[in-house]
Amino acid sequence: MMDWKQIGPYLFPLLIVALIARRALRSQKPQRIRPGRLWIQPGYLGIGTLAALSNAHSPGVLGILLFLGGTAAGIGVGYMRALHQEFSIDPETGNVMAKASPIAALLFIGVFVLRFGLNYLMQKGAHVPTHSGQLLVYADAMLIFAFAMSAASAWEIWRRTRPLIAEHKSSNGPPPAIPQA
Repeated sequence: MMDWKQIGPYLFPLLIVALIARRALRSQKPQRIRPGRLWIQPGYLGIGTLAALSNAHSPGVLGILLFLGGTAAGIGVGYMRALHQEFSIDPETGNVMAKASPIAALLFIGVFVLRFGLNYLMQKGAHVPTHSGQLLVYADAMLIFAFAMSAASAWEIWRRTRPLIAEHKSSNGPPPAIPQA
């Protein structure tokens, strides 16, 4: 019989992984970019990162430096990832279309699972490497990297799609008036 007290702490992380995996699978075909919804994936990743860090030990000076380095590297990689995406406007609907890369989501899922797996093994007293506490700090830095990459990418996509949408709206003019009877 399942003991829900042992499984309970892992249900929320599994929900986060499932939501991120779903978004990664859906992003394989050209999709409509909704600038107002670009915050959703970074939101999931931010919640997952905060959940992972909420039960973390004090990272120390090296850990804080790793977190800052992960943040800076994630912002740089996320910006470059979004910078190299091509966007187009569907002339009929005015929707911005792009094929998203699932790299950030898959990276986050892998690191998230690694981090919770290490934490689980350490709590169960299983044999883990001597510096396992430091491994968690590295895994946490990778989670921060993935979050920063996703957030920077979403920001750059939002920034680049706004002028496309404005240009499309201005070129089409106002919608035709409906004659009244």
